[in-house]
Amino acid sequence: MSSSGVWRATVVVLLVFFLHAPAHAQRKHTVQEGQTLGAIAQRYRVSVTNLAAANQLKKTSTLRVGQVLRIPPKGVIYVYPGQTLIGLAQLNNVSVKALAKANGLSPEATLRVGQRLELPGYSDDAKATKARNSILHGLVTLERPASQESLRVRLFDEAGKPDPKARARLARFLRDRQTNGETRPHGRLMRLLAYLADHFNGRTIVVVSAFRSDVGESSRHGSGRAVDIRVEGIPNETLRDYCLTLPKVGVGYYPRGSFVHVDVRDDAVYWVDWSRPGEAPLYLPPGETPEKYDAGVSSAVSPAEL
Repeated sequence: MSSSGVWRATVVVLLVFFLHAPAHAQRKHTVQEGQTLGAIAQRYRVSVTNLAAANQLKKTSTLRVGQVLRIPPKGVIYVYPGQTLIGLAQLNNVSVKALAKANGLSPEATLRVGQRLELPGYSDDAKATKARNSILHGLVTLERPASQESLRVRLFDEAGKPDPKARARLARFLRDRQTNGETRPHGRLMRLLAYLADHFNGRTIVVVSAFRSDVGESSRHGSGRAVDIRVEGIPNETLRDYCLTLPKVGVGYYPRGSFVHVDVRDDAVYWVDWSRPGEAPLYLPPGETPEKYDAGVSSAVSPAEL
């Protein structure tokens, strides 16, 4: 089989895999230097008490760097020392009877510390939806070294919908640096940035390139659907690998560059471009290097064809 045929076959395999890959909803947090239980609870919009109980900690516990915490999903509460069924029902604005029934308990049941309880009304479908949306409430910190700008913004409201004011601020931040032109970022791009922020524990997302007014809306860079990024302190290979777990995302990896391209589209696509900055694209099948090809000869397949 020719190299072009191998490449096309590889693309088909990748598409089948990634189109069926589930969305990754991060429900664990790895403690970074200087983080406290209160700050982490605020980030994920859970109570300090519930976060502490979920991890069998005291609310005043000191965390250690690298410690992995379980983040309680929406609709789930863990019993903290001293809490009762009546007290938890009052705290969550539900009846004792309903809370007991939702968890197969009697209204007089004695709870044990760390016991997991579900609030009434959280069916499997509702819990799955809440789990997907809960990460969208996280803060996103962005930086553009070329213009020495930074932005810290919460992209989604309490209902998990794009916040209009945050979207306007993001559009301004992602503007074309040459023309100052801007466009409204696609809602799915905002969602992608939220996934990245939560997965990498709030690390700064460094934007190398975003909206480009010189390419037109036919390009995802020209329609608010693409960014070229890296994550502070994270190898680009790690960033790439996580993005490949997300559905309907285009991922471009540049081994000789300083960023990973990500965009939102109808199908999942992955490509590797071995060109250096300023050179013509050199698209090769994943796992292959330029040494196997004649200098200056690229694959016949480009991301536009994928």
